[in-house]
Parts: sequence; C-alpha cells; structure tokens
Amino acid sequence: MKTTKRLPLSTVNIALAGTLLAGAIATALAHNWFASFVFVAGGVAGVGAALYARRPSSRDITRLNAIEYRDERDRLLAKQGFAAVGAAALILSFLEFVLALIFNQIVDLAAAQVVILCIVWAIANSIAVRRS
Repeated sequence: MKTTKRLPLSTVNIALAGTLLAGAIATALAHNWFASFVFVAGGVAGVGAALYARRPSSRDITRLNAIEYRDERDRLLAKQGFAAVGAAALILSFLEFVLALIFNQIVDLAAAQVVILCIVWAIANSIAVRRS
C-alpha cells in the first residue's frame, strides 16, 4: 500500500527557503552582515507564513499568498494571481532595464521590482479569491 506523506512546506517554499539560506551564507562569507540578516529574516518570515497557512482553519487568501495550496481550487486561483504578476513583471523588467541604463543602479532597481511584484501578486490573489 502506497502512502504519501505531505512535506512540512510546499516544494516552492522549500526552494525559496533554500535560496534565501544560500544567499545568507554567501553574503555572510562576503562579510555583508546586513544583507545576510535580510536573507535570514526573509527566510524565517516566509517559512513562518507558510506554516501558518497550513493550519486547517487558514483562509483562502492566506494559503495563496503563502504558496501553500490545499486543493485544485487553490491552484486555479493562484494561476490567476501569477498571470497578473507575469504581466507586471514584463512591464517592470523593461522599465528596470531603461532605468538601469540611465542611473546604473541595478541592485536598487531589482530590489524595487521584487517588492512591487510581491504587492501586485497579493492584490491579484485578493481579487481572485473575491471573484470565486
């Protein structure tokens, strides 16, 4: 008999946490303690949000924003949110490219792009949940 044990976090969240951990280690090795702290704090916050979203009483929007889908309905709603993020990412990438050429501030622009895409994603998820 085959049993499937559910991971403590979604595969995406495991990959995100691993990437943030690698970033924290790399920046610590480069003695960039602030960046290392930012990576660790982001990882802890992300894992905490994912674990919080896995509770049986969690709301749809909580699961979507934490990338911890419970069923096919959550996955379908998430596709709507990520479609909006994809469109916004394309526009922001072109804008970031132009601004990077003008101001030569690639890291700041990339950071701003990530923050803006997270905001777009949260708004798109909220709209998708309300419409369902």
